[in-house]
Amino acid sequence: MIMNPISVLKPNTLLTTLNTYIVEDLSNADMVTTAAIAASTLSDLAVPVLQMLASAGAEADDVAVEFFPDKDEPGTPGTMFFWPGTRTMQHSAWDDAHGAEYSLRMAVFLPERDDDGAVYPAGFTLTLKLEASACELIEKMPAGVFELIESDFKGAALPSGFEFLDDSEHVPVLPNMRRQFIKAISRAHAASNKRRGNRFEAVMMHYIWDRIEPEQHFDAVLAALAKLFVALHQQARR
Repeated sequence: MIMNPISVLKPNTLLTTLNTYIVEDLSNADMVTTAAIAASTLSDLAVPVLQMLASAGAEADDVAVEFFPDKDEPGTPGTMFFWPGTRTMQHSAWDDAHGAEYSLRMAVFLPERDDDGAVYPAGFTLTLKLEASACELIEKMPAGVFELIESDFKGAALPSGFEFLDDSEHVPVLPNMRRQFIKAISRAHAASNKRRGNRFEAVMMHYIWDRIEPEQHFDAVLAALAKLFVALHQQARR
C-alpha cells in the first residue's frame, strides 16, 4: 500500500488527549473541554489534508474549511468540513458547508462504555458526502480516475469499514471502486423515489477508524478521499 508522504501526523497521537473522556461519564464541563480538544485535533489534521488536496491539484482558493461544534452530540463533539468554496451560494459558512454538493468531513468520536463495562476507544470518522449533482459528476468521470486511486490500495489487506452507507445496506468501497460508486448512487436514487420526497438521499463514502485498524489504512483512505474530492472539483469545472 502506498503511503502518502505528506501525512506525517499519527492518528493515535492526535487522539491521546481524548482517551480519558468516556461518553457515559461526561459532565457539562467535560463537554466544553472535549469540543475544544476536537476542534484543535481536527485543525491539526486539516493541515496535511489541505496539503493532500493541493498535491492532487486543488487551488488554495477552491477549498473552504471550517470546524463546526455540535453541542447535541457529546460523543462526536464537532466536525471539520472541506467544501468547494467556489461552488456555493455564499450564505453563512454553516449553510454552505452543510448544503455543498460535495464535501469532505472529518470528526472525532469519544470512547464509549458498553453495558458490560468494556470501553471502546476514541477514533475518527472520515466522510465524503455527495448530493445529486455530485453523483452526476461521478458518473461522467473517466474510469481511469478511480483505477489510479484504487491502485494505491493493491498489494495489502483492504481497510475494513470503508464503505458507502444507506438505510439498508453497507456497500464496500473496495475493490472495484467505480462499480461500487454506481451501485451506491443507484440505491440512493431508489431510496429517494420510494420516499417520494423532493430530497435526494445523499451518497456517503464513509470510514470509521480507531486504534484497532492499522495507521497506514487511515492515511491511505484519507489520501483517497482527498483525491476524489479534487477529481470532483475538476470534473465540475469542465
